[in-house]
Amino acid sequence: MKAMIWAAAHVGLAMLVAGCAPEADTADATGMSENASTDASPTGSPVPEVFAATAWRATSDDGARFTTYLDSDGSYRDVRNGDPWQSGTWRFDASGGGLLCFNPEDENGAETCWKPDRMHGDTMDASDEKGRQIELERVDYVAPADSGDDKAA
Repeated sequence: MKAMIWAAAHVGLAMLVAGCAPEADTADATGMSENASTDASPTGSPVPEVFAATAWRATSDDGARFTTYLDSDGSYRDVRNGDPWQSGTWRFDASGGGLLCFNPEDENGAETCWKPDRMHGDTMDASDEKGRQIELERVDYVAPADSGDDKAA
């Protein structure tokens, strides 16, 4: 059960942390606002205006490392200790208070939203609607592998 709770928290968190991003030229294509919330804590820099093509890492209490890749097409990929973990879609709702929301493909998955706080170097804190807080570290974004069939016959 703890693993399921952590996975749900991670998915939302990982998406949040998925990197301070490219310039506003990708904002329209991803549905992201150019005016992300900047009214958080008085120290640090504002959260990214665009989350597309970014990646974020969080570490669970048991030491597992989760990385979330936020792709420009609105999909995300979570990796746990280097192995595929979960995928789905993401969106940034600037009009709804600057929430970063994740909707996993899992049949039992429910949308989870996180409120990003200001950046402190390469880290960002985020909290969900239940008050859970996570710390995300910005990491290098890696684009998804080609969707073509590369298997040898």
